[in-house]
Amino acid sequence: MRTFIAVDLPVEVKAAIGRYIESLRGTLTNVKWVAPENLHLTVKFLGEVKESVVRDIRNCVSKTASGFSPFMMGLSHMGFFPSSDQPRVIWISSDGGEDQLLDLFQELENCLEDLGIDRESRTFSPHLTIGRVKRDRHIVVPDNTPEFEHVSFKVNSLALIRSTLTPEGPVYEKLFEGIMNEP
Repeated sequence: MRTFIAVDLPVEVKAAIGRYIESLRGTLTNVKWVAPENLHLTVKFLGEVKESVVRDIRNCVSKTASGFSPFMMGLSHMGFFPSSDQPRVIWISSDGGEDQLLDLFQELENCLEDLGIDRESRTFSPHLTIGRVKRDRHIVVPDNTPEFEHVSFKVNSLALIRSTLTPEGPVYEKLFEGIMNEP
């Protein structure tokens, strides 16, 4: 099954980002936008994993989350991978909480490595994907593109999520949620 570990977003944050995506639809075309209900902040993409390993992954998620206290995370400013000149992915950057999220990521990597899951080869860069430029298309980012207004939320859990790819887009199912310890 195809899985990833993520920070789920509160409903009000998903709604704010959904409104922002709507404001971009007329400005940026040829983009496959993420449905608001699917918005999340990926901590670790696992890809295809055997069902026999899911229990051990759940244990890593639980152990990692319980070793941390909840913290505040912020989101602001739209960006592009690899660049605004040749965008393929449209994202919103993290703005506050990056150090705690990086510590969480590193602990998760350590636990998952013990299960034989490879460490991430790229540097962890917290961001929230909101759209992907359609295959074989190019977009021009106008100077008057609306900016995203800052939002903050409390991170108090990590979720293990199954991703099923369909022609209409991915369908996500939360398999497990590891809760952080309140101080």
